[in-house]
Amino acid sequence: MIGSMRYKEADRIVTLYTRERGRLSAIARGVRRTKSKVGGRLEPFTLAQISLYSGRSLYTVVGVETLRTFQAVRDELFRLEEGARLLGAARHLFPSEERNAPAFNLLARGVAKLAEAPDAAEASKVVLATRLKLLAVLGYAPDLGSCAYCGGDGSVFGFSPSLGGVVCESCAGGEATACFALSLGALATMRVLLESPLADLGAMDVDERALAEVEQVVSQTLAYHGH
Repeated sequence: MIGSMRYKEADRIVTLYTRERGRLSAIARGVRRTKSKVGGRLEPFTLAQISLYSGRSLYTVVGVETLRTFQAVRDELFRLEEGARLLGAARHLFPSEERNAPAFNLLARGVAKLAEAPDAAEASKVVLATRLKLLAVLGYAPDLGSCAYCGGDGSVFGFSPSLGGVVCESCAGGEATACFALSLGALATMRVLLESPLADLGAMDVDERALAEVEQVVSQTLAYHGH
């Protein structure tokens, strides 16, 4: 589950990201009552097998079997905060009812890795890498090979969210190119995060300033491409 909102007296409308159907919304009736058997199983970050009934406008949850709770994400504030950023990206990026099994698997791996993060710095790195990889899975991977404006291989100056890639020094000064500065360290860090499995992140020693620049790339790319 990637989100929910209260509905009527005891119901909730939940937002799910599913392996088979992508993002969808469903009504979970009576889950806010204390005696509900389903309410405790519909928690953010939970991996579950959910049975749905297709209604006129919304699905209805008719059964939930918990597979993994990832409770550790909710046990620590720093994990919970980073997890909210990850689920926010999922809600922002994924259109409704569009199957994308690689994205589903990546999101599940990201939440699992976040649950193991020992501190805030590691949690932030995990979520940043997962969001960056989600962009790549959806076809929005930043173009880091050549200037996104002229196609040349000149010295990199910055990054353009609208063009989806790096911009050379010559093009950065043009009125047609809106970009922000990007260091070579951030460029190298972005390549490493894109190419390395999430399981290897713990062994990486990455400069905090470079990570902050990559965060700017990811945040602005998400803002440009989100639904």
